[in-house]
Amino acid sequence: MLERIHNKYKYWAKILERRRIASNATKGHQVHMYNWCNFWPQDMWYIDFIEKRGLLQGKPKIKVGIYSIFAPMWLRIFDNSDIRIFQARENLHKPGMNNWIHQFIDDSQINLSIGFDYITHPQYLRIPFWLTWSIFSPTDTFNDIKRKISQMNAPENHSYINRNFAAFLSSHDDIGRKLIYEQMSTIGQVHCDGRLFHNNDDLKTLYNDDKLEYLKHYRFNITPENTNYNGYVTEKLFEAIFSGCIPIYHGSDNHPEPNVLNQDAIIFIEMGKENTQALDLIQELNSDEKKYMEFACQPRFILGAEDIIWGYYEQLENKLKEIIKEI
Repeated sequence: MLERIHNKYKYWAKILERRRIASNATKGHQVHMYNWCNFWPQDMWYIDFIEKRGLLQGKPKIKVGIYSIFAPMWLRIFDNSDIRIFQARENLHKPGMNNWIHQFIDDSQINLSIGFDYITHPQYLRIPFWLTWSIFSPTDTFNDIKRKISQMNAPENHSYINRNFAAFLSSHDDIGRKLIYEQMSTIGQVHCDGRLFHNNDDLKTLYNDDKLEYLKHYRFNITPENTNYNGYVTEKLFEAIFSGCIPIYHGSDNHPEPNVLNQDAIIFIEMGKENTQALDLIQELNSDEKKYMEFACQPRFILGAEDIIWGYYEQLENKLKEIIKEI
């Protein structure tokens, strides 16, 4: 009995602390975050999208709440939000999280649900997580997006010399990660600057935790998603592309963002499998500068990718304007 009470206390103490951190981070804004986990500067993407694009202009009293899954949603009754947006930051199809799947699509108290699934519903938008993290700014214009894609596609974004073999940044030992680390280590030294398999400190000591700058010093980046589900693509793959690495990827049924990314410019693996063909290719590329550069310099984005990405911006802005107009 005492143990149950103690565990309940720890649970609510953690939730209250998370709400305090999110409240402090968004203090002075019209848009606030609730039910968040850890707060990162990138978590401000939606707040900046709404505020810096002027969507609340002339409506200084409207309060917008952005909600995640890390606290009971009934707590929203204390938040006094005029507009509520639910953002699915995780793969909600995995065990332990599937009770959250799209439960707010028909909730009259939630104005908009955002996720990665390909579904059609008037209260839902597919805004993939990778869009909101490292590469694309909430204030980007179409020309900004086009310029960034052009830079990532350019041969100048890639090099063989003055780059280490491979980086693997991870915190948790999910299925197959130990095996792929060991497999890759038979080819060259794999630097792990995260908690998992930690063997290097350059990310912190040389690059001040700037992951994008750090990755520019590696030929390959091992980038498996935490879980595999069609459409679930996080920032990992795009950060590798931005930094000029060849991504070694598993996720989204190994068909990530096919209307945006050149699938031939990614090396796909299966977690927990032998991956003989992929490893043979990595060995071949790593030992031959010409072959490496030929593979690395393939366009990473397909023709028209900027239109697809800009379409996400337009859909989000138009939907938010529609919601705000009704308040």
